[in-house]
Amino acid sequence: MIRIHRRTGYQVPHQLTFAEKITSGVSSSQDTQTHEDSAIKLGLEAFLHAAVQQPLDGVTQLVNHVASRDILPDPQLFAAPKQASFGSLGWYCETAGSGLGMILPYLLVERASRGVLAKAGLAEVTTLKMSAEEAATTGKLASALRFSAPAAKMALDGGLYGLVLTPSADPSKGFWGQRGIAAASSSITFGVMGLTSRGIMGGAEAKLGLNLADPAFNLSARGIAFRVGANALGGSVGGFASAESNSLLSGKGLASKEQVTQSIASFMVTGAALDTVHAAGDYYHAAADVARTRALYAPPKLDVANQQMLEQLQKAHFQYFKEESDPVTGLTKDRSTDTSAASIAAVGFSLTAHGVAVDHGWVSRDEAANYTLKVLDNLWSTKQGDEAQGTSGNHGLFYHFLDPKTGLRMGENEVSTIDTALLMSGVLYSKNYFDGTSPKETQIRELSDKLYNRVDWNWTNTESGRLSMGWTPESGFIKNDWQAYNEAQILLLLAMGSPTHPVPASAWETYMSTAKIASPYDHESLQFGPLFAHQYTQVWLDFRGRMDATNKKLGMDYFQNSRQAALAQHEYAIANPQAWKGYGPLDWGLTASDGPGEVTKTVDGQERLFHGYEARGFPDAPDDGTIAPTAAASSLPFVPEIVMPTLRHWLTNRPEIFGRLGFQDAFNPTFDTSKPSGWVDPATQGIDQGPILLMAENYRHGSIWQTMKNDANLQAGLDKAGFSRRPAAADGVTWFSHVIGRLTGLE
Repeated sequence: MIRIHRRTGYQVPHQLTFAEKITSGVSSSQDTQTHEDSAIKLGLEAFLHAAVQQPLDGVTQLVNHVASRDILPDPQLFAAPKQASFGSLGWYCETAGSGLGMILPYLLVERASRGVLAKAGLAEVTTLKMSAEEAATTGKLASALRFSAPAAKMALDGGLYGLVLTPSADPSKGFWGQRGIAAASSSITFGVMGLTSRGIMGGAEAKLGLNLADPAFNLSARGIAFRVGANALGGSVGGFASAESNSLLSGKGLASKEQVTQSIASFMVTGAALDTVHAAGDYYHAAADVARTRALYAPPKLDVANQQMLEQLQKAHFQYFKEESDPVTGLTKDRSTDTSAASIAAVGFSLTAHGVAVDHGWVSRDEAANYTLKVLDNLWSTKQGDEAQGTSGNHGLFYHFLDPKTGLRMGENEVSTIDTALLMSGVLYSKNYFDGTSPKETQIRELSDKLYNRVDWNWTNTESGRLSMGWTPESGFIKNDWQAYNEAQILLLLAMGSPTHPVPASAWETYMSTAKIASPYDHESLQFGPLFAHQYTQVWLDFRGRMDATNKKLGMDYFQNSRQAALAQHEYAIANPQAWKGYGPLDWGLTASDGPGEVTKTVDGQERLFHGYEARGFPDAPDDGTIAPTAAASSLPFVPEIVMPTLRHWLTNRPEIFGRLGFQDAFNPTFDTSKPSGWVDPATQGIDQGPILLMAENYRHGSIWQTMKNDANLQAGLDKAGFSRRPAAADGVTWFSHVIGRLTGLE
């Protein structure tokens, strides 16, 4: 036997191929080989030829033709099977084997094109995360895109498959002519396959009421059976298109009945098998996601040393609120300096910190109640109004900074919407924490209700439906308003949940409509550089398993979103593209913090610009080499696997950044290379010490989340924003997730 060299055309002696060596073992001799054995052998040969030899020949020919020389060898591993009689058992096995064999090379093309599209910012072409209801509410264009985009992606992949992996066999057409025919025919085939299956699925949604956007249905036995069936039918139509397009484009006229029948049968197998593989992948990823989520949400298993470390850390940060809160008003200073104003956000953290202190035995319940009552009474009794001086706020909202001794406006600063929300979060925590029947605790609840109910959130609502950032008697409302994504989620939820002055439920959608998605270092999340925006709301609100419309599009809740943001910052510190000193896996974390000052210095021959107080972050936020411990420490519930070693490292190897009141606000090793940690901020800040203490508490015990989960006002806000619990996993996914958890060490 001879064969033709695929590039030179010379005849060369035939050698036994790898496939022939494999398939020759199917039977012991020609005499004993049964009819079924021969059919199975044909099927195996067809599978190996379609899966390996054909794409290998296609790539080899393409590379060698472009290079005009034999760069790649021409190995003949698997010979093409002999043509079986039409309609015979061997014909069926050969057709099925050929259809199955196409799956592997097509999946490789599909994955490669998905990666290219993602890098080009066109990831949504891969899969549109849009339900039928969402498409219906966003117009005909969205519906058309939802229907056609997956099919267009299949057509693209099919075209690449034909161009790159289909070998040329007709010298009369020329190399590129043959490849063009193969690419066009393959693109038509897979495009028609996708359109047909999408049409069947769309009809099922409209006529049968099936929810194909529901992962639980998609991965149920019924859902998988429907998917595979729809794609098998799509494959059969695609097979018809393949036979006819290939024949017509090659100038041979209409395909024969046998060619059409074989193509239909082969691509029916391809369509069914392709979606079976996709369903298996979806099933595995769903189970792996359940396993990871369960491990992430599970209570931590901490040894004695780590428990002691966190207890020491929390107690030191509570000390800030003991020492920096005024003995008469209870209002907490913004920072640990003698002349500092009180920050109403720091007061919100302080009210919450006192409940945690009771649980740990650092103060008695009576002491904490006395402190809380003192604060609430001052907030309620101070005058409010339009006057620039002698007031604490207006319309129930409070000035950002107050005189800690009087509770009245200190200097010129704004009535702040976000800082009022952080204050009210602490007020509502106090209401829910102090649930006893004593007159003191009853009064705490009454004052908490009065303070929250007095806030006229609508006063700050703008014509655009967004809340203004604040107001001053000197200039009126601040022009900037709250647009996602940032720390104002807690503001919107409290404003919508108000029983007296609620903003419309549409405010949430308006706010979130501006959120942008970024994927730095392959960690997809809603974009906001400084980490405090990913932390503040979740001091009081447990987002685990709660999903709004944005979450459903993202495929993750806001807890997981914060995890992704923290992981991206960690990767950024390791990569250290700006070559700041000290950055690494144990020294990381950018957020709003103090800095060395507005100074330009030459460090190691390079001119560096440093800043004072700045909202540092990554991506799309400044970075001058200043690390803020609160950025990493307050991410503890989200990424404990990287925060715990970081905290241990700082406490052990950077003792200069940890003091009596907890971590100093920031440090910058680049600014002063003569010291181990460089420049270290002499001050601490209440809005940093609070999240460190409280997020450590949520990580260890979840007590703040537990206290707030039944708050009627917050729940009303969540309901109006459209939050619901994460859908239940499909049948069997939960069981399989335990298997994955045990195999991967997550359980």
